Amino acid sequence: MERSIAQSYIVPRKSFGKQPLFNVVGPVMLDSINPNVAYQKEYVVRNPVHCSTQVVLPKSEHEANTTIVEKKNQGINHVEGGWPKEVHHDNEEETTRYRRRIERDDAYVHSVLSLVPKFEKLISQNNAIDIYQQYFHGMEELLSAEKATAKLNNTYRDPDSRPVAGLAWTIENDPKLVVSYCDKKYPVHGAVNKKFTCYQWDLENPESPAIEFDPPAACWDLACSPSNPSIVLGGLEDGRVCVFDLSAHDHCVSVSPPHTAHRAPVTGLLYVQSRDHSEFFTSSSDGLCMWHDLRNLSRPIDMLIMSVNVPQGDSISLANAEGITSIHYDRNLPTRFFAGTESGLVINVNRRGKTQEDKMSSLYQAHFGPVRAVHRSPCTSKMFLSCGDWTTHIWSEDIKVSPIISGVMHRYQILDAVWAPDRYSGYMTVSADGYFRYWDLLRKYREPVLSMPLANNPILKISPLADSQFVAFGGKCGRVFLVSLSNVLCYTDSRDKQLMLQTFERENHREAILTARIKEIRLKFKTEDVSAQVPEEDYDEESLVRAAEEEYRRQVIEQMRSLQVQGSRFEMRKR
Repeated sequence: MERSIAQSYIVPRKSFGKQPLFNVVGPVMLDSINPNVAYQKEYVVRNPVHCSTQVVLPKSEHEANTTIVEKKNQGINHVEGGWPKEVHHDNEEETTRYRRRIERDDAYVHSVLSLVPKFEKLISQNNAIDIYQQYFHGMEELLSAEKATAKLNNTYRDPDSRPVAGLAWTIENDPKLVVSYCDKKYPVHGAVNKKFTCYQWDLENPESPAIEFDPPAACWDLACSPSNPSIVLGGLEDGRVCVFDLSAHDHCVSVSPPHTAHRAPVTGLLYVQSRDHSEFFTSSSDGLCMWHDLRNLSRPIDMLIMSVNVPQGDSISLANAEGITSIHYDRNLPTRFFAGTESGLVINVNRRGKTQEDKMSSLYQAHFGPVRAVHRSPCTSKMFLSCGDWTTHIWSEDIKVSPIISGVMHRYQILDAVWAPDRYSGYMTVSADGYFRYWDLLRKYREPVLSMPLANNPILKISPLADSQFVAFGGKCGRVFLVSLSNVLCYTDSRDKQLMLQTFERENHREAILTARIKEIRLKFKTEDVSAQVPEEDYDEESLVRAAEEEYRRQVIEQMRSLQVQGSRFEMRKR
């Protein structure tokens, strides 16, 4: 849905107009209007009438003699007053000696005694009124009555209408928005992406990008340096990683070689905790995670194969690895990160594990399709958010069977989700119908508090600006929408964190009780089945498989016969 329409154009100076030149010419008759005879007959001669008219407002003027105020500017250089000329105030011994001499004087004692009643009055007033007392400390805080709203500020358009692939914010006082564009379809009949240009947008100028830079291939993801706003990392379609210095060049200053790169496009790119902010790691759908140093991209620092279910007798390799679609890293946990896979798993990875089982510490069967996004909660590191297929779930690290808060099944697929920047209880989602939805767990579980249409096409990416009200959305039509949220949706209340911790603890406890009860029921059914089971020697697997195949053939034949009967009836009616 178009919210703002703008068209920029350039007009040369010569088209503004020329200097007008005037010449003296004689009178020229352009038209002659003859008098109307009917109007002449209606003319009536009147006696002379005198009347006055005024086309301007009446004004008056008067004078007044005011008192003359004399002003004078005078400056004072105050160093330290009250000392005689013969006493140097910088010399501590002289000032101490002069102070002792004055204190021995009788006039000083009488002056102090005369000031005592005035000081006692002021001190009594201060004691009667406690200026440090908090009079409204015991009152309960009222909930804000402001309505949850969002406003579309600007729209940044790509001239070629390419889908938005990556969004990133520069970390500086005046943040910029860095956007990469590409189509992530599999190239069946040739190359899908022919133009690789990426843009850096100034928030105040949606007409043209501030900087353009060209990666060597289609850029699937971006990351901005936390220390230098001009350094931008790009994950490419061919599996390589490149580094841009936007202050000096529009091409990459370094790129990783193909033989040490991923075998598939880079699906995730994040900085990790390091002393000089130069280390980052990447993920790909080939099932490999790599750690790099941007000062030397010739070879990765470390690699991890994301193999979860390794068949017995096979070794860990890319053949049995899980393709990674999304990753999340928290600086408070430098050795751990979350990874979402193509098969719907969320893996809690411990990079410093000794064995493969220790590294893949926890598995969560989150969704039926690829995991689009996974993020830790800003309230507590034990909870995390995942989105995929048509749902969004909130999980606890302690419970791996099911989520503690299950999301609502949507009609359209959820393409991205993220926690609200400064509100513990809120998170945002975008879907294939072009809508942006804001959810607040302290208000409603099953219904968003705000639903806003942005476009008629799917919204692919969402990226909030830290410590701000701005949120950027990237659409499939090549447009980036800058939305500002109201204060209710951005800033947290003093009790929100405590209430969210209580909510998470309650839901976690409830899910733990349900999980334990389900295990008891399954164990009970298993013991009953074992007691009533036939002996193992009478169990014939081949006969069961043969019976299942015969039943399948019988159902297929019956369906074919029913279709033939319906076709013959239709031909008879047609005749």
